[in-house]
Amino acid sequence: MLAPTLSARKPLNRMNRSAFSLILCVSLSCNAGSVRALEPRVDYIAKVFADGAYRPQVYLEADVIKRYGKGAETTVDQNGLVRRVYREVTSGREVVITSNPDVAPEFRTVDEIRVSSLSSGRGADGSVEDLGAIALNGVRIGGPAAAVQKIASQAATKESVQDRLGGMVVERTCIFLEGGSSNCYFLREGKVVALAVGFGP
Repeated sequence: MLAPTLSARKPLNRMNRSAFSLILCVSLSCNAGSVRALEPRVDYIAKVFADGAYRPQVYLEADVIKRYGKGAETTVDQNGLVRRVYREVTSGREVVITSNPDVAPEFRTVDEIRVSSLSSGRGADGSVEDLGAIALNGVRIGGPAAAVQKIASQAATKESVQDRLGGMVVERTCIFLEGGSSNCYFLREGKVVALAVGFGP
């Protein structure tokens, strides 16, 4: 297992996240013409894990809601983010889609999409596409931690910290990519229990 270390990339507070989102909007011209919505029936979750990044651009929250519904919208968490909870019907895995509520709804983008075998215990209103044996860079939920160690050893920018998921202590290893996306792997007892693709700091 990778030894947990203090992160060099501390989570941004709510104000800084808002500033980042506004800058992102400016870079995308922040209007309906330049930030083109993907087709409503795009399987966003399967696509982001297959791509390992947000392509061709970060997803708009409005497009994701149009595809999957609002989910079980929870209260704003300690980082100032809204988490929408869904369920994959076939496997029962939990899907959490995170966004920043400080940005106007029409410009709000997705901060992270996470698929987990550990449940947060929250209700889930809505379901997502059948994700099958979902993988991120060849690493699957239920796979060995050694696969993550191998990928992390080759990454230029990464962090490994302790986190909590579904009420349990896990090790979160994130690899930061050019273009703003991140790939995160959650480990417990030598196994991968969750995968996430994030965007932004």
